[in-house]
Amino acid sequence: MVQDQNLTEEKTLPTPPVPTDEKAISVSDMETPALDDENGVSDAVQESLEITGTAEGIQQPAPEETISRVEVQPPEDLEQKLKSLLEEKEALYDRLLRKQAEFENFRKRTEKEKQEFYEFALASFVESLLPVLDGLERSLSVQEGETIESYKKGMELILKQFRDVLWAAGVQPIRSMGKMFDPNYHQAVMREESSTLAENEIIEEYQRGYLFKERLLRPSMVKVAVAPLASPSEAAGDSPEAGETESSD
Repeated sequence: MVQDQNLTEEKTLPTPPVPTDEKAISVSDMETPALDDENGVSDAVQESLEITGTAEGIQQPAPEETISRVEVQPPEDLEQKLKSLLEEKEALYDRLLRKQAEFENFRKRTEKEKQEFYEFALASFVESLLPVLDGLERSLSVQEGETIESYKKGMELILKQFRDVLWAAGVQPIRSMGKMFDPNYHQAVMREESSTLAENEIIEEYQRGYLFKERLLRPSMVKVAVAPLASPSEAAGDSPEAGETESSD
């Protein structure tokens, strides 16, 4: 009887708790009793998993949304674009050739104007020298009976006229007499001992130097004064050995 009573007894399972809100209910929070089905998962657990997935809002993306769309241009548009690029390239190349030709013409015109200006300036300077040339030619046609003084006076006038032309062109002489030697403007060709002049003072000028627009054309050739050297007797007298010899005598 006891065995029959156990067989007829119905097994009762505890009912799972009903969620009170829309929040997800995890499987670990649920107390699941021992299950008799073969899969080991009850209908209550499957329902809780479905509720959890819905509450968390897990949505699988549609396959159509993950595929990126590639816009392919038709061949007509590509051909039109290529044609426009070729036309632009031809226009830029033609413009470059024109600019190069204009620059070459400008360079040649500038060089020509520079050469013409140089020749004009040189012609003006040569024209100013013509009166000096006329005076030299007249000095050669000396009449008999003229004295040396009159001839010399005429040459001085021609020389003054020639200097005036050079001064007007920017040529200036370098003053050397009585000046101290300066290697930037003077060239010493001789040295002379002098006890009355200072060291490196210019004694004589052999060839005058000139400046053009504050720039050196040629230096002046000069003679420079130096201090006299001591004689051997004076050098021996100034030596300490000579002093000791005199004192011993």
